[in-house]
Amino acid sequence: MPRSSRTFVIDGANAVYAVFGPWPETLEEQNRCASDFISSLDERLRLAPEFSIEVVFDGFHRAVPSVNRERLRIIFSDEETADSVILERVRSLVYFKEKVTVVTRDRDLANEARRENAKTLDPQKFWGMF
Repeated sequence: MPRSSRTFVIDGANAVYAVFGPWPETLEEQNRCASDFISSLDERLRLAPEFSIEVVFDGFHRAVPSVNRERLRIIFSDEETADSVILERVRSLVYFKEKVTVVTRDRDLANEARRENAKTLDPQKFWGMF
């Protein structure tokens, strides 16, 4: 994935909840919400060529909309938690001198990300950037 000047690593379900309301209980509804969120991100990303985005969802791979994979990467945590995958991505990106911002309302995750030299941002503030 070619790097832009800043990478946002998004806590998927947490961000969907913050922007669109409660995360649905059924897998079908979760998939619909995730797809809508990803499609919206893809459209918004066209307005911000200096950004790249990685969205991390808990669980196993599910169908997602077709997006610009060079700047929008969708990751499923499989058997790990989304938080642990997010922190792994932060460590990797910081190691390679990327500017990283974790988008989440999860205080524990935000604190851990800051300890790894990432910035943090509330999902609604992130959504308002575009």
